[in-house]
Amino acid sequence: MGLKKQGRGRKPNRDPKGPKLRNMLGAAEWNTFEPPNKDELKVARVYVNYGIESGVNLEGALVRIANRRKFPVVAGDLVYTDGNTVEGVMPRGKVLARYAEESGIRLIASHLDQVGIVCSASDPPFQETFVDRYMVYCRIIDLPLFIIMNKMDEADPEIQKRLEPIQAAGVDVIFVSAISGRGFPELRKRLARGITVLSGMSGVGKSTIINRVLRDDEMIPTQELTKYGRGKHTTTAAEVYDFRETLLIDTPGIKIFGFLGVDPTQVQHGFPDILALSEKCEWGGCLHQREQGCAVRAAVEQGDLHPMRLRAYTEILEQVQDQQKPEY
Repeated sequence: MGLKKQGRGRKPNRDPKGPKLRNMLGAAEWNTFEPPNKDELKVARVYVNYGIESGVNLEGALVRIANRRKFPVVAGDLVYTDGNTVEGVMPRGKVLARYAEESGIRLIASHLDQVGIVCSASDPPFQETFVDRYMVYCRIIDLPLFIIMNKMDEADPEIQKRLEPIQAAGVDVIFVSAISGRGFPELRKRLARGITVLSGMSGVGKSTIINRVLRDDEMIPTQELTKYGRGKHTTTAAEVYDFRETLLIDTPGIKIFGFLGVDPTQVQHGFPDILALSEKCEWGGCLHQREQGCAVRAAVEQGDLHPMRLRAYTEILEQVQDQQKPEY
């Protein structure tokens, strides 16, 4: 069935790879489209996008339907369908998106209630700046975030000390071991709060954590895993799993969480401790670099703010500022 003329419905937004999409903060509206005959269609949840097809939950059954190039979909999307093809995409609510120079802006998952950043207490080594980048993005769009520190059975002795500045900034950390089961009762309670996407670097154990959460809850229908080819060690596309009364979304590992379209003045929103101190800066637009009367730098000099926090903030700020320089 062909699409109706766009003049009879709401015009879909441009493809995320198009030149007009230079702000990842507006990703929720990308490629959404309400078909004029929506009352004649059904609504399905996208569980995984295979490229030309998507695996969707349609009226309680997992089926495959054809995708349309005009409406790229991601895990978590609610789509209009006639049972065979994607005919439109509903507004996405809160989304997780990221930017990389080689691939541009990528939408990862939609309709989110919270983000769980999975980190490793051993290998791969924990990187504070990786978490800081997520914090900037999530705080700006008001998306709750927490950390799942995995591999605590082989943890670096300094890991909890390194997390103290992040915890002091108001970020919850759940310490777990996917091998021993440590921390999983607390983790399940947190995951049950709403639709959660798990994100992190390759090798931190996102898929292993999800498998244990679902297995211990006896939530994995074996025939569905077989049908959709799940259960593999490496996740190659974001996938949705049913968990209690909500959903979990597993995602491929990433190397870096980049930004595009973020204003320099927004970066401090990812650092609540720095944001609170900024209220005392003499200059309202202070970026806490070389400005006179900066309360943030003064707090570092006086020992009231960990120097690592200002360094992490400055690293992200400089990246955002570099992106705003004109290209010649």
